[in-house]
Amino acid sequence: MQIADLSYLENAPENELILGSASATITADASAGDPNSLTYTGTDLDLRTNKKGVARLKGIGAAVAIGEDPTADVSYTLEGFDKTKVETFDKQGSNYDLEIVKIKAIDRPNK
Repeated sequence: MQIADLSYLENAPENELILGSASATITADASAGDPNSLTYTGTDLDLRTNKKGVARLKGIGAAVAIGEDPTADVSYTLEGFDKTKVETFDKQGSNYDLEIVKIKAIDRPNK
């Protein structure tokens, strides 16, 4: 079979993992409005599959903004996992915003 037109396909983002019918993304954004502001974002997704085909996902996303009008946000999507656990830590003050999201998920093979 030859497919002639693939223009309708989209590229998957670099931080998206797809395994069978399960997928996960995590993104972090931070901003502050003055010249002396400080922002940091970081994400990590780690997907491992054992010999029995069980996929285990661990992920973390962090965003911090310090300065005038700080905004920190971590977003995630989880689709197709059999079991998920998400922990969120969010702390705000007059000149800072911090958000951390930790994800654990398991996808077992269908039998």
